[in-house]
Amino acid sequence: MTATLEEPDVTWPTRALVEHIQTQHHETQHRALPQLITLAQRIEAEHAVDPDAPHGLTQSLCKLSAAFENHLHNEEPMLSTVQAIGSSAESKVRLERLRKDHLGLEAELDRIAATTHGFRLPRHADASCSRLFAEVGQLVEDLDAQIFLENKVLFPRFETFP
Repeated sequence: MTATLEEPDVTWPTRALVEHIQTQHHETQHRALPQLITLAQRIEAEHAVDPDAPHGLTQSLCKLSAAFENHLHNEEPMLSTVQAIGSSAESKVRLERLRKDHLGLEAELDRIAATTHGFRLPRHADASCSRLFAEVGQLVEDLDAQIFLENKVLFPRFETFP
């Protein structure tokens, strides 16, 4: 079963849920972040003197990207060998590390929300700025959904594997 739906059914088999997370979340975020960083850089440069511009958004997106890539480096090997995961002490430590990664990602998401003043567009926002805010907002929602799926649905399955 290949999971391609936007909203996964939490009763899906573990392998299908993992595939959904990898294709609908990891791959999407991995592609989106560099594009958003480039767009944020351009907007911050073009509106350098505008106090309402999202100053610092590029830096926040870069930090999020680094944290996300580090998280994938830790998580992908575990997800690719889902059948080999058991309830060993090592597995518990790995899952705890991934949950800690999630806390770091959530802190970066909070920083982005603060930088964008809750995703409120600046008074004189142009089309590029509107696009940036919309796409960053979508990325934040997507990453938040991924973290929920992993913490509340997927990881508990790993802890109860036979």
